[in-house]
Formats: sequence, C-alpha cells, structure tokens
Amino acid sequence: MVCFKTFNKQLSNAKVLAEKLNLNYEEAERWIVNLIRTSKLDAKIDSESGTVIMEPTQPNVHEQLINHTKALSGRTYKLVTQLLEHTQGQAAR
Repeated sequence: MVCFKTFNKQLSNAKVLAEKLNLNYEEAERWIVNLIRTSKLDAKIDSESGTVIMEPTQPNVHEQLINHTKALSGRTYKLVTQLLEHTQGQAAR
C-alpha cells in the first residue's frame, strides 16, 4: 500500500503503474482495485483515461478533535499519577 501511495503521487497513469509492477494493464487494474478494497483507500480508477484518482486521506476535524482529546486525557492521567506518587513519597519521609 505504501508503494501504491508513493507511486500514485507521482504516477496517476495506470499503464505506467502496470509497467512499474511488471504486470499487464488488466492485471494491474485488478491489483489496484483489490488494494483499494482491502485498504479502504478513497480512490477510484477512471478506465476511459486509464488514471488512478486518489483522494487525500486526512481525518476530518471531528476525528482529529477526538484523537487529541484522548491523547490529552491520557497525558493528564499520567501527570496526576506521577504527582500523587511524588507527594506520597515526600509525605512518607
């Protein structure tokens, strides 16, 4: 998949991609279709022009907010735990 993403940025032509993969056009097209299905890429093949059209795969704003909130929650929990351990260690002295 990484190979496909890298090539797709440079090569939008499925025929060129087929040459790079040492496949004929039909085999390459099937390979690309299977890759799109299994990896859930937001991409499509324009059979008339023989190009692969791939949409950017950036998470939407809501997903980014949820991910940042989860990360912040985890860091806060870790910080509070370390602070409590430190204060309990000083109280025991």
